[in-house]
Amino acid sequence: MSVLPGKTTIEEDIGMSATSGIEGEEGEAARRPDVYRFPLPPHPIAAEQARIFTRLVLADWNIPDVADNALLVAAELVTNAMKLGDVLSIGIFRRAAAVLIEVNDNSEASPDRRSPALDRVDGRGLLLVAACSKDWGWRLDEQGGKTVWAIVGGCDESAGAATPSYEAED
Repeated sequence: MSVLPGKTTIEEDIGMSATSGIEGEEGEAARRPDVYRFPLPPHPIAAEQARIFTRLVLADWNIPDVADNALLVAAELVTNAMKLGDVLSIGIFRRAAAVLIEVNDNSEASPDRRSPALDRVDGRGLLLVAACSKDWGWRLDEQGGKTVWAIVGGCDESAGAATPSYEAED
C-alpha cells in the first residue's frame, strides 16, 4: 500500500514511531502497528499536522468510516492543547474499527468545557469532540502535563456491543 507517492508505509511518509503489529495474524495486516505516535511543534500549524497524521494513519489501517470524526477530534484536541501549553505529541490507537486519539501537552490545567457565547468564535471545541466521539476524557500524566483522549468509531452500541477499552502505553 502506498500512502504518498514514492512511499510504501506511513513510517516512511512522516517518520513517526509505531509499535509492532498484532501477533499471530498472517499477512500485511499483521505487520501494521496498532499504535502511532507523532510529536507536534508548539506552532499554530500543529492542528493541520494532526489532521494530516490522522488521515495517513486511518488510510494505513483502511478504516475510512471514522475519518471525518477522527480528523475533527484530532484537530480540536490539538487546538485546545495549544491554548494551554505546548503540544508534545498525538497518539492514535486502533482496536478493531474504533480509534483512540490522545493528545499530550505540558499543562496540568483541566480541559474547559464551557457554553459557547453567540458573540464569540471560540469555545465550541470540546462540544464538537463530545458530539463526534463515543467518549472522551483526560488524565494527569506522572511526568507532568496531561493527556486528553477521545474514542471515535467502533462497534454499534445499539447491538449490545461494548465500547472498546484502551490502556495507554508509555
